[in-house]
Amino acid sequence: MYYPTQESTLLFTWTKHALEEFHREFVREAKIELEELEVQEVNVSSAVLKVAAYHCGSQCDKPNKEFMLCCWKEMDPQKYLKEGKEMNKCALDPGPPGTLYWTCINYTSLLELQHCQKQQQAFDKYVLDKLGWVRPKVGQLSKVTKVKTNRPIPENPYHSWERLSPNPPVEGELKPTKYRSQMFFWSW
Repeated sequence: MYYPTQESTLLFTWTKHALEEFHREFVREAKIELEELEVQEVNVSSAVLKVAAYHCGSQCDKPNKEFMLCCWKEMDPQKYLKEGKEMNKCALDPGPPGTLYWTCINYTSLLELQHCQKQQQAFDKYVLDKLGWVRPKVGQLSKVTKVKTNRPIPENPYHSWERLSPNPPVEGELKPTKYRSQMFFWSW
């Protein structure tokens, strides 16, 4: 059975105080209409996404990086709804299906690419001929890049909070524990 100790009561009180500060600081009363959140879903399996990942990654690089930059800087989902819609719109138009390639990948249980290199070469040639998209080299999309954006710098870029008061008010009466601290359960 757990008996609250002075330490756990103080910790709970401080945590409750911190949550109240967080709620006061960051939770807004702004309401979002449901129409703003509606976007067309990307209704494909994971094999199709894996096939189109390299080409979509290179063609949708700007919207993806804009979205991720906005996510990290703003930390408020209401502020990057537009960027999320742009990223989703780019993924909805990935180009030709590449049916042979994704069915080959779908046959392996782990969606491994190594068994389907002939189909991959045919798919890459088709995409290059029809759309002019070159498959990026391995690691090209994971390089660190600097994103040029028109977004203004956030007001509080480090998301710093005001310092909490060192000793929040204690609720109730604190009594010393009857036994030792109940924090540790081993007995050596």
